[in-house]
Amino acid sequence: MAECDAGRRCRQCGERILWRSARFVGSRAFCWEPCAIVWLFGTASRTAWSRIRWEMDRRPRNLRWRLQLLWLSWLAAAAQRRLDRRLSATSHAKDLPWFWVPSLRGATALVLALAACGISGARAPEPGALASARGGPTLSSQAPAGPSPAASPHIPPAIPPAAMPIAPVAPPGTHAPPPPAPVERPAHARPHPTPRGASDDIQRGDVSTRQIALTFDGGSEANVVGEILDSLRAANVRATMFLTGQFMRLHPDWVRRMVADGHEVANHTDTHPHLTTYAGNHRQRTLPIVTREFLNGQLRQAAESFRTITGKAMAPFWRAPYGEHNREIRAWAAEAGYRHVSWTQGVGTAEDLDTRDWVADRSSHIYRSREEIATRILEFGNGSPEGLSGGIVLMHLNSNRQTDR
Repeated sequence: MAECDAGRRCRQCGERILWRSARFVGSRAFCWEPCAIVWLFGTASRTAWSRIRWEMDRRPRNLRWRLQLLWLSWLAAAAQRRLDRRLSATSHAKDLPWFWVPSLRGATALVLALAACGISGARAPEPGALASARGGPTLSSQAPAGPSPAASPHIPPAIPPAAMPIAPVAPPGTHAPPPPAPVERPAHARPHPTPRGASDDIQRGDVSTRQIALTFDGGSEANVVGEILDSLRAANVRATMFLTGQFMRLHPDWVRRMVADGHEVANHTDTHPHLTTYAGNHRQRTLPIVTREFLNGQLRQAAESFRTITGKAMAPFWRAPYGEHNREIRAWAAEAGYRHVSWTQGVGTAEDLDTRDWVADRSSHIYRSREEIATRILEFGNGSPEGLSGGIVLMHLNSNRQTDR
């Protein structure tokens, strides 16, 4: 059998497929697993965005609008379910069936929902009212409540300097100044030459003052966002949220609350794709499918989603998914107006400010309990002149831990 079939090309990158490394999503063929995952991310993102746009449409909430919303919601849920199955599957993912067929119970529920839409002549509730009725987040223009001593974080007090690129932790009882609004470049403007240092990886802030920066990555899930935002509000702390476009389209109410609470929102790409070969060979070499246009499209789509939801521009910083980046990739992002922010590395590979809060397996050698996470942060840099000052801490807005989070 020939290894390459001239009649089949990868659905994502267009390359001819070597069947020994082929991956399938339904009847769609891909040259390797990253292409399949990127395509699934794109599909989930597009369907979720279509649903959000339809919900925000101001046209009359008649029967046609309701049926279309049900259809778009079903498409978005099916695409997200397919993506979740792919990401959680084993190395035999290519053997799993990716056609989603509703169960008898699901089909019955869908028919009843359609019948209810046809019988009821009442006006459909607005998306915001629906969120409130279900106990979703509600926004308030009031300032965050002052912290209690027990809720204050046990970290050195911080005074935000002007040179700090991302939002630092403010001392309890005071309000941190809002981050400066980024200067937007007109859409028709040509990219300027990359300034010297713009492609550098920011791993630490100003070490001359006692401050740290709390940063949170949001990929798609948001099962602990409420707890995190409540804790930050109670302690009167501002943080930097690196969000994907997919996260923002799935959780627009959380994004609006982040902005209302004064947190800085930066770019985490649109669909959280792999950018380098690190997952396969621990080398930060740019993947063949990743080009300047691909990366700029990822950053631009995420920024457009943020503007659509909040009416504001994102902060001019970004963080690469999975920590996969190199000088070439950072330079491409710098041309689009974004500087890369990583997290602080210490002396040796075992000392850094990556909390590993995403590790849920207690038997893993990199698992850290919440007590260990707090201790490692407070003891970071002991014996060095800088200590913890200027440290950038990495955390996440979702957790697979059932306890100890």
